[in-house]
Amino acid sequence: MFNLKVLITFICLISIVSSVSSQYISSRNILSQNASSQDISPQDISFIYEEQIDGLKLYTTLLTHDYLMIWMAFEDEDPECMLPYFHLRIINKITGQTNYIDLNYTLPAEAVCPINIDFLPVANNYILLYYAKTTNGIKGKHGMIINYSGEVMSEIYLGNADGYVALSNEGFINIEKPDEKGISAWHWYSSLNIETGEVVEHSSGEFHVPNLPSYTLVDSLNFNLLDGGFGFLYILKYDETKESPVTKDPNLQYWRIYMSFLKVKTDLPTKLSLLYETTQKLNNISLKSCTLTYYHAEGYICVMTLNNTITNNNNSWTEINYYQLGFLSTGALIRLEIIPTLTNIPNFDLRALYYGGFIVIYQNATAIDFYLLDDNGNDMQSRGSFRPEFFHYNTFRLINTIFGVKEQAKNKLEFLFKPLPKLKQVSEFSPAIESVKPSINEVIDPLIKEITIKYTIPVKLFTGNVSIFQFNDDKYKPGLLRQTFSGDSKLCTIGSDNRTVHIPIFESTFNQQNSTYYVLVENNFVISQERDEPLIGIRKNIWTLSTKPLKMAQHSDSNMIQEFAKVIPVTEQRLSASGKWQYDPTSPKKVLLSFNIIEAKDHTIELNSRIIFDDISTLIKKKGFTALSFNEYTSLIDESAPFTMTRKRLYQ
Repeated sequence: MFNLKVLITFICLISIVSSVSSQYISSRNILSQNASSQDISPQDISFIYEEQIDGLKLYTTLLTHDYLMIWMAFEDEDPECMLPYFHLRIINKITGQTNYIDLNYTLPAEAVCPINIDFLPVANNYILLYYAKTTNGIKGKHGMIINYSGEVMSEIYLGNADGYVALSNEGFINIEKPDEKGISAWHWYSSLNIETGEVVEHSSGEFHVPNLPSYTLVDSLNFNLLDGGFGFLYILKYDETKESPVTKDPNLQYWRIYMSFLKVKTDLPTKLSLLYETTQKLNNISLKSCTLTYYHAEGYICVMTLNNTITNNNNSWTEINYYQLGFLSTGALIRLEIIPTLTNIPNFDLRALYYGGFIVIYQNATAIDFYLLDDNGNDMQSRGSFRPEFFHYNTFRLINTIFGVKEQAKNKLEFLFKPLPKLKQVSEFSPAIESVKPSINEVIDPLIKEITIKYTIPVKLFTGNVSIFQFNDDKYKPGLLRQTFSGDSKLCTIGSDNRTVHIPIFESTFNQQNSTYYVLVENNFVISQERDEPLIGIRKNIWTLSTKPLKMAQHSDSNMIQEFAKVIPVTEQRLSASGKWQYDPTSPKKVLLSFNIIEAKDHTIELNSRIIFDDISTLIKKKGFTALSFNEYTSLIDESAPFTMTRKRLYQ
């Protein structure tokens, strides 16, 4: 025999009277694990990585915002080679979880001897492994898209074996080395489809060396543009064997540097422009690197070396000077300044820093030493060192950090991270931004009307988008787009300080309780007022915001049940919260709550669920004349709203 019970669910509408308080979500960073304490200052961070496969040695490292990537390899007898296998360790810097990629694939000989293989992280949970491979007698560059579980998702042919592969926010590119005619072919590939792991080539073309018969191409350099495009530099030297026997021109330019840009969504590079020239008969000119001037929006900085022979009183010596070559995105030269060096060691590593200035790194028999210079090359009186047992170093520009690695014991590596002082104190996540509101990781009121970004300099709105995404629980699927528009769409405004951008929020954007969102700001969202140079934006997964149920929905269900039970009256056990709620689509300041009325166990001594529902309905309709209006929570109920009921039959 079945015992029929009726479960009644009633829904009421309450007004929102309080906003969610802000709080920060803190997490433990895996890189805070202590290892050896020797030579570690209080702000330094050290941890130990233990390799699981015997015989693997550290080849190199790569740091992204979320991960430390450790490339391990089996050494070959020839130091210029490695064994034909790929092993990558990907350590999440927050959780400490390690993904092991031990690729089940034997690499071709031309990829590993000499070493012609590298990788790039191309999207969340994916890398691009690219290497030299000969097919039908033709040596080319091939690539594999591999997920963090070590699965090969797709393969792709990239072009010439000696090409330069670079990543941007608009996919990635392979730029081939110039041929004997000075022609450099390029192939631009789409951003990765994170659901399928596939990429497609969406455009291709060529860079051409300037047509100057009296000059010879010496070298070239590629670099990333802020808009997601790429720049190309040619270094040309005057060929004296081609000069005419007539009198030499005293103003003859012996060295020239030309530049061209390949902008986003274009198929043709910009016209070549002359960036630098000199009448000096230098031994050589080289470009070490070119990077964006992130925090003051003055275009790009290239580190250039001039190699010259000095003769004095029958004595001669070679002198190498470092210069910073600064130019705008228009190609206009704005800075040519020498970078002083404080060491007599001829071979040192000079790198531009994310927050301004430079780091000079040099290695000798006793240590790896480094010091910092400001934008003008002045000594910042900031120095550091790694002891001689540290055999590898690298810099993490995004957080202004240098780290060294030493072999501590069999299969164990010790990593020592040393934070560097910032030239300018700005936000943690962008050198061009002073602050954002709400703050990163803040728990927000879902009904927030706007968010703001305060830049370090006066700005103008431009064509880049600002977008808000809801995180997807599946890491191999994209986030859900909630809203997006460009800076110049007329929706955004700039405050009276000319630095604060106000971004409106649609009512439907943060509409899910207990959910996490992130704000993505493209690099071209604003440009500087002074030079019209684009400013760096905010990458995905950085400016994260979370919602939670309103205080009424999350914390006061039990309080409202207590108040209902006293007024009806009925035992509290007869009432329960269903856990369901939603915003009233007709009134964003009100929320619909759902409660259950459980059927009586004994109808002879307890009210049945229908009577309780009718009593509550009457109490709500007459709220102003009943005890509901005097209670903290039931007083918030909107008595004019519909009061509905559903029934569920339960059989035992």
